[in-house]
Amino acid sequence: MTVVLPSLTVVVPTLDEELAIGSCLDAIGRPPETALVVTDGGSTDGTLAVVARQRPDAIVVRDAPGRGGQLRRGVEAAPADGYVFVHADCRLPAGWYDAVREALADPAVALGCFRLHTEPPPDGRRDPLTRAWWRLLDLRSRGLGLPYGDQAQFCRRDVLEAVGGFPAIPLMEDLELARRCLRIGRLARIPLEVRTTARRFSRLPIRARACVVTFPTLYRLGVSPERLARWYGAVR
Repeated sequence: MTVVLPSLTVVVPTLDEELAIGSCLDAIGRPPETALVVTDGGSTDGTLAVVARQRPDAIVVRDAPGRGGQLRRGVEAAPADGYVFVHADCRLPAGWYDAVREALADPAVALGCFRLHTEPPPDGRRDPLTRAWWRLLDLRSRGLGLPYGDQAQFCRRDVLEAVGGFPAIPLMEDLELARRCLRIGRLARIPLEVRTTARRFSRLPIRARACVVTFPTLYRLGVSPERLARWYGAVR
């Protein structure tokens, strides 16, 4: 038995993403029967002006910052049969639409994601050690551990409803969503690459590396998402 998916909603959370959002929207494109929701957390730059210029058809939601809450509001703004969650500094691969629909047509699939390819920011470091770190992060996306949000997670509406909706927490929302979904179904890893930037590692390399290595464990040990978000800070 297969599931028919006549509609999708792509949800993009933003906060001061003027430099990144344009290429993100270009990569999403305009596939059929697909709504676009940009859920903004209070940008003070030209993020929303770029959205209005490139995608006047987008549904724009404005509210408090916090990626989990923003994504949850994005789901509520445009109900659909399936949802794709895309970070503003990420670019979906060509063929993403058909790949998502095919994966979600399998009723055994509760959550899907893509592989990751990390690129240097325009003014970032490109030394061998730094490039090796990026490739290690990319390797993880091929099957080591739960998928992160920058892998463009996606799921069906029935699954999202079954797990209580998108977790409205300020950090670790991606791992929490994955944990909940995989209790009721399997993970589909699409062998296409989402492109993302290494801006957080370029801006504060030591802190960013420490966060990536320790935060999932700290979260499992009971450290609150709010505390982790304060430690994480801004990455733009």
